[in-house]
Amino acid sequence: MTEKSDLSGCEKDGDIEETIFRLEADFSGKEGGESDKRACLDHALRRRVASVAEEAPAGQAERQLRAVLQLSVKLARSDRCSPTTPIVLLSDSFDALPLDGAQALFAFVEDNVATWKEEMFFNACKNNLLRMCNDLLRRLSRSQNTVFCGRILLFLAKFFPLSERSGLNVISEFNLDNLTAFGDGDGGEDVVEMTEDGEEPSAPAPPADAPDVPGPPLDYNLYRKFWALQDFFRNPNQCYSKVPWKAFNSYTTDVLAAFTGFKLDESSSSHLSKLESDTQEYFAKYLTSQKLLQLQLSDSMFRRFVLVQFLILFQYLASPVKFKSEGQVLTEAQQTWLQETQQTVYSLIAETPPHGKQFAETIRTILKREESWNTWKNDGCPAFKPPVAPEEKAEPAADRAAGRPAPRRRQKRKVGDVLRTAEAKKKFLMGQ
Repeated sequence: MTEKSDLSGCEKDGDIEETIFRLEADFSGKEGGESDKRACLDHALRRRVASVAEEAPAGQAERQLRAVLQLSVKLARSDRCSPTTPIVLLSDSFDALPLDGAQALFAFVEDNVATWKEEMFFNACKNNLLRMCNDLLRRLSRSQNTVFCGRILLFLAKFFPLSERSGLNVISEFNLDNLTAFGDGDGGEDVVEMTEDGEEPSAPAPPADAPDVPGPPLDYNLYRKFWALQDFFRNPNQCYSKVPWKAFNSYTTDVLAAFTGFKLDESSSSHLSKLESDTQEYFAKYLTSQKLLQLQLSDSMFRRFVLVQFLILFQYLASPVKFKSEGQVLTEAQQTWLQETQQTVYSLIAETPPHGKQFAETIRTILKREESWNTWKNDGCPAFKPPVAPEEKAEPAADRAAGRPAPRRRQKRKVGDVLRTAEAKKKFLMGQ
């Protein structure tokens, strides 16, 4: 029905409309049901994508594939091919391209997010799109392809509605597989263990080749406590148990004391400000070698990441989460310690250059909004609906005839009043 020659050259600029016209003529001149014709064209488009990916000169495959994909979208809108065909072609293209080509072609996916959200495409394609993005993420390295991973996740956030339950982590599960291993003086893995009384075992002696770098004195107890805190950040619920809480309290106090005793100045982070305009941010999992601890404590970005982790954990421990068990509640003494330590962390962030005060206020605002997000999830993640404007009532004819003035319209509340009311009730409605 639709032979390979019918689609040859469709990837050339300016030939899409001509190709559609030729296919329309081909459809009308052939026998068979509409579903058979669509299936035949779906197959022809997939063959064309495979041919372009295999035969196109280096550097031109992405442009030619874009043209075939645009053709498939127009054919789907005219009901000449299946609504899922554009996404199937995208999946085939990503499978055939190297990572550099896949990253360039993904711009087509991002540019057409409004198309994928149209009714005819969304319901038919959402699962295929999600599967395609997950397949891409499995090919990528979180450390080497950080930007591309972020682009994919941002696209998914734009594509799916905010109330899509598959992306909400409704029951508040933690990624318990994200383990952080750290080594002892001989390079082996070491995990800080606590006795039943919450006391730690004695630390190993420092190696003879310990580095001599500027910073706080190298303390191997501090090193072990510092990286052991990552296990509490990974699984905050263990803080509700007596022995882990005692360990967390002790480790946090010692680590924050080390931060307080070694303050950074503007000159120590001046190299960061010089590079801000010339480099991209790079987010990686930090190395946990004990020989690097002094250098890491002298790094303002590293310090910020750790301090923000504390704030996120503190907020979770004190927040009413629907799926917490009855026993996962802090005592009054624990709440007092948490509030005092939280202020210490904010002070340390404000003292960390560059732009410490601005960064601290930004984090405070983000966590404040997180309270609204938590309330929304506790309410069952209801779908967001745009507010309906009240209909204006026409002035009664009797009032006009009698010369009576029309009733005054109710004055709209000021934004400041709305915010004060919400703050007093500790409840913010998303979209207010």
